[in-house]
Amino acid sequence: MKVSEELKSVKGTIDMNQTMTMPSEEMTLDIKSALDMEYILEPMQMHQKGTTTMMGMGEGGESQETEMETYITEDAMYVYEGTTAQWMKFPQEMVDQIMSSANQTDPATQLQPLQEYLEQVEFEQDDDTYILTLKGSGEEFTALVKDQVDEALQNLTAGENINLDFTINSVDYVVHIDKESYQTTKLDTVIDMDMTMDGETINLKMDAKTDFSKFNEIGEIVVPQEIIDSATSI
Repeated sequence: MKVSEELKSVKGTIDMNQTMTMPSEEMTLDIKSALDMEYILEPMQMHQKGTTTMMGMGEGGESQETEMETYITEDAMYVYEGTTAQWMKFPQEMVDQIMSSANQTDPATQLQPLQEYLEQVEFEQDDDTYILTLKGSGEEFTALVKDQVDEALQNLTAGENINLDFTINSVDYVVHIDKESYQTTKLDTVIDMDMTMDGETINLKMDAKTDFSKFNEIGEIVVPQEIIDSATSI
């Protein structure tokens, strides 16, 4: 874990499937996300590009895919909105908020919650990799799971601060660490949980796979001038 904390920059490739089910509404929403993210930790800079697909949400029950792209620097955030095909520039206060959530994706931050559950972590290894596995359910895993599904909760509540009650049905958390460099190279998270808000219960199943690469190889992230010139300030 100490090696991961020495990271200066890294690339993350994320594939995530989420299924939200509301029994009272007899509604199920499937969301597939594929993201490539490069970021520098100090000072925080980020470039993220990918797609989110809402299954069966388009006309005629077709899937609806939205392109997304984001640049974050110390003093500005530029977001591409696929539905309008426009770049938007967000104010400084939103940059600080997004930077905080972006830090959740770096390997060191991802590993921190595991330290509270070391006694329950299973250890395996192959020729090149140490494999740490955590499986469980119940209240003791609420903090770990809440961090992992933060993005899903923001989508669900439209960014509002709403108190949710959690029931953790199961969580599988697998970390792959390279034997030579001790860098975290892969993180798999599978979560099944119920969230209750205002008497309504929603089941969330999430399967997220993250691959890390290009450790300390990213020197800078530059926002293209054409994006700066064309962006609409929010």
